[in-house]
Amino acid sequence: MCPAMWTYYTKRIGPPKKKNRENIEVTNFPPIYDSTSKPLKQDHRGKRQTVPTTERLQQLFFSNSLADHGPLERKINIQKKTEGRSKASRVKVNEETELAIKSHLRSHIQQRHLTTQTENSNLVEKDVSSQLRHQTFNIKDQALSALLDLGGHGSTQLGEAAKFLQSLAALREEDEAEQGRGEGLEGKQMVASWAESSTDSQTSLLEESVTAHKVPAAPALTEGVQHRGPKILTQSDGTKIQAVANGPAKQRRFMVYICGGYRDTVTERQALRENVYPRLYLYCKQRGYDFKMVDLRLGISDPISSEHHDTVELHLETLKECQKTETANFFVFAGQKHEVLTPPVRISQHAFESILKVVERDRKKRSRRRPQVDDELASDSQSTITQSEAGSSFARQSTPDQADLLPQGSATMISNEATVSQTSLSDGEETGLARGWVDLDRDLTLLQAWYKLDENHVPPVYRLLPVSTHHPDFLSRDAQRRRRGRKAWRASCRQLWVVLRRSAPEALGEEEASYLLRTVLDWEVEQGLSARSPPEEFCHCYKRIIPDLLYSLRSEHAHTYIDLLKGQPQINQTHHMAHQRLIHTIHRKLRHTNIYERNVGWGKKGLSPKHNRSHLFYADRLCSHFQRTLTSSLNRAMDICKTKDSFDVRRRAASREQMQEEILRHVRHGHVLEKRHVFRQDVLREIRAVVEAGPRSPVLLLGEPGWGKSTTLAKAALLMPDWIPGDVRVQLCFVGLTAESRNVRLVLRSVCVQLAQTYSSHAHISEPLPLLVSELHTLLGLASAERPAVIVLDGLDELSEEHRGDVSWLCAPLPPHVYVLLSATTNSAATRDLQKQAETRVIYLPPLTPEEVTRALELRLEDDSRRLQPQQWQLLRQACLACRSPLFLEAAYFETRAWSSFTPQESLTLPGDLAKLYEAVLSRLEREHGERLVRRAAELISLSRAGITEDELLELLARDSGVLREVDALSSRRHLSAASPSSSPPPSEGLPRVPSVLWARLRRALGPHLTEVESDGTWVVRWSHAEFGRVAVQRYLHSDDSKRIVHADFADYYRGSAGGRHREVFQPLAWVLDEGDRGRGGGGKRHVFNLRKLHGLPYHLVHSGQIMPLMDECLFSYEFLLHKAWGLSVLHIEEDLRAAVIPDKELLDVQVLSQVLLMSTDVLLRDPCQLASQLLGRLAQIVSQDRPVAPGDPCKYTHLHTLLAQCQHSSLPSLVPSFTCLLPPGGLMYTFIAGHMSPVTAIAGSHSGSQVITCSEEGTLRLWDLKLGSVVQTLSGGDDGDLPAADTLTLCLDDSLVAVTRGHHLQVREVSSGKVLYSESDSLDVPMVTCASEGQLLVAFFDGSQMVKVFDLAASCKLLCCATIALESEPIHKDHSVLLSHNSVRDYVLFAYRSGREAAVFSARRGSVVAVLKTQHPSAAIQAVEMTSQYLLIFCRYPYKHQGDIIHIELFCTSTFKYQRSILGCGQDLISQVTVTSGGSHVVAFCPSSRSSVTDIIVWNLETEDHKHLARCPGLVSQGMCLDLRFCLGFCGGERFLRLWDLASRINDQTLTYNTHKARSDGTLEVIPMGTQCRYVLCRSTRHGTLRMWNVARPRLSGRAVRVEHGLFASTDVALARDLKLYILTDRGTSQFTDSPTPVYQTLLVYDLTKRSYVKRQTGLFIVPCPQSDYTMLKDQVLLGLSETRDHLILWDLDSGYIKGRIKSSHRESLLSSSPVRDRQSQVIATEDHRVFQLVMPWDRRRETQTAKRRRVEREAQREQEEQRRLDQEKFNVVDQYLLSGDQQVVVCSYYAHHLNVFCMSTQNHLHTLEDRGSLLSLQTASLTHTGGHLVLSNYSEAQHTAYLTLWDLTRGTVRKRLKNEPGICCVAMTNDASRVAFGVAGINKLKVWDPFKRKHKAISGYGSLQFGVVNQLFLVEEGAKAVLLAGELSMWDLNAGTVLSVFTPDSTIQCVSLLGDANNTILLGFSDHPTLVTVRLSSNKGLVKATTSHTHRGEDLFGECSSSEDEEEEGGR
Repeated sequence: MCPAMWTYYTKRIGPPKKKNRENIEVTNFPPIYDSTSKPLKQDHRGKRQTVPTTERLQQLFFSNSLADHGPLERKINIQKKTEGRSKASRVKVNEETELAIKSHLRSHIQQRHLTTQTENSNLVEKDVSSQLRHQTFNIKDQALSALLDLGGHGSTQLGEAAKFLQSLAALREEDEAEQGRGEGLEGKQMVASWAESSTDSQTSLLEESVTAHKVPAAPALTEGVQHRGPKILTQSDGTKIQAVANGPAKQRRFMVYICGGYRDTVTERQALRENVYPRLYLYCKQRGYDFKMVDLRLGISDPISSEHHDTVELHLETLKECQKTETANFFVFAGQKHEVLTPPVRISQHAFESILKVVERDRKKRSRRRPQVDDELASDSQSTITQSEAGSSFARQSTPDQADLLPQGSATMISNEATVSQTSLSDGEETGLARGWVDLDRDLTLLQAWYKLDENHVPPVYRLLPVSTHHPDFLSRDAQRRRRGRKAWRASCRQLWVVLRRSAPEALGEEEASYLLRTVLDWEVEQGLSARSPPEEFCHCYKRIIPDLLYSLRSEHAHTYIDLLKGQPQINQTHHMAHQRLIHTIHRKLRHTNIYERNVGWGKKGLSPKHNRSHLFYADRLCSHFQRTLTSSLNRAMDICKTKDSFDVRRRAASREQMQEEILRHVRHGHVLEKRHVFRQDVLREIRAVVEAGPRSPVLLLGEPGWGKSTTLAKAALLMPDWIPGDVRVQLCFVGLTAESRNVRLVLRSVCVQLAQTYSSHAHISEPLPLLVSELHTLLGLASAERPAVIVLDGLDELSEEHRGDVSWLCAPLPPHVYVLLSATTNSAATRDLQKQAETRVIYLPPLTPEEVTRALELRLEDDSRRLQPQQWQLLRQACLACRSPLFLEAAYFETRAWSSFTPQESLTLPGDLAKLYEAVLSRLEREHGERLVRRAAELISLSRAGITEDELLELLARDSGVLREVDALSSRRHLSAASPSSSPPPSEGLPRVPSVLWARLRRALGPHLTEVESDGTWVVRWSHAEFGRVAVQRYLHSDDSKRIVHADFADYYRGSAGGRHREVFQPLAWVLDEGDRGRGGGGKRHVFNLRKLHGLPYHLVHSGQIMPLMDECLFSYEFLLHKAWGLSVLHIEEDLRAAVIPDKELLDVQVLSQVLLMSTDVLLRDPCQLASQLLGRLAQIVSQDRPVAPGDPCKYTHLHTLLAQCQHSSLPSLVPSFTCLLPPGGLMYTFIAGHMSPVTAIAGSHSGSQVITCSEEGTLRLWDLKLGSVVQTLSGGDDGDLPAADTLTLCLDDSLVAVTRGHHLQVREVSSGKVLYSESDSLDVPMVTCASEGQLLVAFFDGSQMVKVFDLAASCKLLCCATIALESEPIHKDHSVLLSHNSVRDYVLFAYRSGREAAVFSARRGSVVAVLKTQHPSAAIQAVEMTSQYLLIFCRYPYKHQGDIIHIELFCTSTFKYQRSILGCGQDLISQVTVTSGGSHVVAFCPSSRSSVTDIIVWNLETEDHKHLARCPGLVSQGMCLDLRFCLGFCGGERFLRLWDLASRINDQTLTYNTHKARSDGTLEVIPMGTQCRYVLCRSTRHGTLRMWNVARPRLSGRAVRVEHGLFASTDVALARDLKLYILTDRGTSQFTDSPTPVYQTLLVYDLTKRSYVKRQTGLFIVPCPQSDYTMLKDQVLLGLSETRDHLILWDLDSGYIKGRIKSSHRESLLSSSPVRDRQSQVIATEDHRVFQLVMPWDRRRETQTAKRRRVEREAQREQEEQRRLDQEKFNVVDQYLLSGDQQVVVCSYYAHHLNVFCMSTQNHLHTLEDRGSLLSLQTASLTHTGGHLVLSNYSEAQHTAYLTLWDLTRGTVRKRLKNEPGICCVAMTNDASRVAFGVAGINKLKVWDPFKRKHKAISGYGSLQFGVVNQLFLVEEGAKAVLLAGELSMWDLNAGTVLSVFTPDSTIQCVSLLGDANNTILLGFSDHPTLVTVRLSSNKGLVKATTSHTHRGEDLFGECSSSEDEEEEGGR
């Protein structure tokens, strides 16, 4: 019929239509925005050309989004070209634009339908013309349906639709003309209104869900109103604000949105939540990313459980948040059941009224037949009609369910009317019964009762009323009534949907009706598949099909998985077709590769993995495929680079990255706040006036909470570059934005890092707070007029309690060109401290003016497209005027967002106080979401540490029984279980106890009061303003006990006390990733620390008052301390320890642990993995000696024992010492003073004692006030004669001048200006200066000569005299030979020559010596001189017994120069520098020991003669001074800090008094394992004649030697140990049997260590003396040593005393004859002078004459002969050193030559000579295998100028392998089979591994503090898998993984190291400063690595040591 109709119409058969051009409608299509479309051409006037309507239609319908890329597209293009029209550019429109275009065209056609049907109400009397018109409309409907079908029903329909385009315009004109005759202007208004309404009906829901109800990241009005024209902030390099990044930061978070049917996909979604989510969470956390899987359906059965019907908006907002993830983020699960149907929340005014018109029209039609219908219905329903008890009237007897379908207020309106059956209404299907006017009247009443016109929306819309409007029980607190209300609302929803579904297609059209009645899943699919392109990268679909479900429709579970008619086993075709349309949409928009179809069979209980194995297999396969799919997408998005750097290097890099991210986070937040600033211009002008006046003091902005301080400061920070001249650098920090920004120390470090990046890029920023304070002022001092510095700190009152909110660092005077802007709340503690301690300029922030309030509200309403009714506006405005703060404006306006125009005025309240408003908000939330849920959530958020994660919140909510009861009563979980008992187990079996949608809905209802920020490596929610948290605490937490309960719940959550299946996944201390085969242990693992637990657990334990759990699980839990020190910092542990201090109770364990961590701070900041070694190295002895006094008594330390025991089982490999080998706690600690950015080189003190001056390597001088603890003056040096650094400093002339020396240079500068007053650099000797006459005279002695110069500083450095002094004793030393006193009396200066016997008093004014002071003993050697007002002090070193030296102080009178007395010292004193206090009562000496690398500070009391060692510290103090016992200062070489000791605090401690006759403590010189008795180790002491025997198999004997022997041998004797016997070569004499007298050892003593007696004495020996290291004791009492001429080796038989054999090299034939050398040097020609050889090229050879060739050959032969003679002469060199193989069968000797000799010990034969003519071969860096088969050594080729590492095969005497270009080798080691060689390379500080037979070579980067020195030792253990390196620090390396396993940093020098055990896995350390033998082993999580095999423990105790049963158990446990 269609072709006939078309022909009929085209022939224009019908009523003639007169065209009326004046009334033709002009239809404006919505614009199509697309960035790829080309702009239209413009005319010469620059205006846009007008596009014809037909061409616009072509652009629309033939765009890329609608056209089919195939033959149809080509056909359309040809047709357009033939018509001569210009080809329109193809554009791709978005979904909203397409829908708007469709709605516009559809509205035009449907309006004709409504008009026609209204004018012709009598269908019988219609004429022919109306029939033709109706047919025409049908034709156009078909054409538009084909055109507007996005999916395309095939090319046929689209092709047919294309045929209508040419006639569409004419058709439209004729219709408009016809309509214009009857309707006129009213018709045009109808069309325009319909177009607007139709567009709104399609887009309003989505737009409002995205914009109007979007939860802002921060309150929009808290700090002002959004700026209408935001500025673009500048970049860091070219402009003002530092570190501003382009665009948003890339989030390290992945969010995946899961959607599907509410009931039919529970099995799949639940399986993902249980099985996949923990794995993916762990997978992402291990790689440093956060992961979140969002399923808002899990735990609920339908989407209609919201009071305000916000389900769609909630889902779409959440989906949009997930779509920010750069990975697969949308997964849809589809079954065979349609989504739960819900009525629309908003309907446009015109659409709703059109629906009402249709219902009213149908009702009128049915009303004409009312009598007949009444009779029919009455006859059909006699059985259901009963007589009313109240009278004779009749009423239908309705069931309770039917009564609930209607609103309670409307139930009586239709009580007497007939209705259709409830089955048809509930199921949504039309029945065969005819619908009467009563049904339509009921539909009309239902629509009008539930939808009201909301004129507050622009444009007005009809809004679905809140549920409680007609169902008050919906919000009832009674669970039963609430369930009844939900049931009634569910029935009402179904009937509303049925009414709209029945009437909307006729009123709006089928497509528009379908769009209006979209389900939640439809909306999700639409946005999920259309948000980002291509969708295949982000979207996936799982489609499940149950093939045999159609045969099981009668099953009680079938309705859960397919739509059935109610009560009938038949498929609901309406719902089924709607579901098929959804599936079709998915297939059309998503590629088939991303749609995964799964078939599964039907079970007796439906789809139940719990009861069906096939279903379980299906669920497992689904989970596996889902995990693989998402993991693959995650891998593409993750930015992970594998690095083999050591853990400390990786940690520092991660720390720097975190700091930069934190800085950028604050900068971006400042951008956001700045854009919202509109008002407060007067405050900005006031700030500008203060700033432009000059930087004198900080500017403090004060205001009440929520008054806009942050926004004002952000705006001021942006404008500062415009207010201040120069290249301004702004450092910005918003305190409280993140958890890190609340800590004073971290805030200060962030500011210092930003300043360092600007002014001192090479500077290293410290971490301790005192150092940061000093460095801050140093960095601020670098600001200049060209580059001023601006610091902006907002919210100082938000500083946390770690450092008690200390703001004293802001109170110092500001340097020039520094501007500081601060903000705080009025009357806060920070405000009071600032106003009390600092001079600040206070600017008070006033409230908003009434005009600003009104304007702000108007702008918000305009931005949100809303309006308020007059009474509502007045209420809002009056409330905001009562509290004129931006925070109140934001909160009040957000409350009005829920107001509609029909909201009763009496229900609207807005308190005029912020606290009361927050109370009202909480009350509203309690009413809508549940009192217990809101209460608990508010408590948790308020008391959390800077926020709470969503997982933490849901878990803590689920642990509250009250919340669970409320959730079970209020949610629809019960209905879900009843609906699908098989697929939906009880909550305990899989469903979340608290559905996440409840929290999501509550979070959305909180709106701007809640914000999400990134903190602690994850995302947390917290109150946007602290004021809301305060109100919540006051409302819910009335007492301290209630707060402690909440904190205890947090602590229990972090402790995991409630257990759980995945505790190790969600709450470990760290997420560990084993990165493949990179090695065992910690080297091949990547750690991502759980900062939430590390921060939160101690915080909540402290605040809950659980001190003992805090001790056990945090402070004295090794694993917790290790992870916190590694993941954060050891300083965080110190902060926890300070928080745990109880004022009234002394915790000794806490004090000791605090001291230990303070002593190890430097090491642990650099390498926190040394925690175990530092704790054991300092506390092992203390804890081992802590035993109960009596049985049953407690120990002194209650927690340290457990802590040290846990150190043995570290989860990370750690080198654990067996005993105390570090400085123990209890000594006098030093503090750091920072200020220099480079190492300090010199220090000097003033005579007043309170000021010192220092100099750094960069030449900067700083004057310090020690009482203030800060820098008071900084001198960067002048332009003329500037010195880069100073060797010495001297303050003169009342501290106004400073004398600086550097090498041969001398300068005198003014301290105030830095001006150079005097300079000289022409002296040949180094000047050494001091001052006299109270600093007026400068006396300069010159080292190495006897010249002295005296300058008068008061007379502009006038040279007073230049004298030459001569003493009886000449100086012995050339450098530093002159000793000077720093103090002077009158013009006297005391000086002496180092190691001399006399000192002299020099008069500066006379220029001569006035007195000479001689020491009291001729053996004395002067070490230092000083003077006080009473005494002249001479420090002399005297020989003391046989143990060393001792220091005496000889005192002389300053007036008579006579000897007074002497003060004795002790044997421990090694004086380097002395200083006298300003009062002259004490002498302080610095005693650095180069042997132990430790410095002692000793004090003498000149009156009482007390001698004390007050302090000891690691490191060598280069210079020091102490003019006041409170301020003893010194620095070590290479350090940027000054060390400060308070000696006055320990000066009266008598326990520190030393016995003057106490011998110096000895160290360990050599460690000798006993071969046959592996458990015993002999240590030779640095004190001659002392030996100690150790039993390393007994743990209880650690630190205690089993045998100590003294005086067994003298310093001239040689002692060798083997098999528990000591062989002593003594009685050194002269041999008479040789031609020349030769010294020999004549006597051998054999001492049995077990018997403690000499067992043999043999005389008459002839053993040549050699150094101890040249002797080796072999088995069978054979001694190996060198001959008297050192040209061969000798074997002595100690039993007989005779020489057993001599090992000599053989020279019977030349070693070169067998392998003549022909290398490149044969082509070298010697020139006439200097014997330089030239290379002869081939072309020179061709032109060479015979004579020249003969001469060249002769020269070459001569050169070879000379070289051969030289090599032959080297054969007679003496032995340099030798290497003996481990089995003592092969020995290799070096000779300072180009060869090495290899000898066989058993045959004493010369095996091979290893020769390299181009290299000198040395055994300095060499290694020999155990059997002597291979030798590896480092050599340098002089010919090729290349360094080699050469592997020699000693069995053949040839080079096996060679590694080229390896310079700087300082140590080398090799496995027994020579399969692996490891060597250390100095300079680059790397350890290289070479597998010569596998041709593998790799380099391992060292740790940060690795420094190869002169003496390094390297060992390979575990068959080359690991290496032990001693290079100052002891370290163990995993060579297979290529990482450093562990490092041990000692306080003193490790003198010797040895390995013990079959696997060489026990390290024996001997220290230089104490005699204890320390064993070090590698710990693991299973305990210590076994030291030795059973062979180690074999045998009995030989020295009387026995073990108790407890010791045996301890030994077995270890």
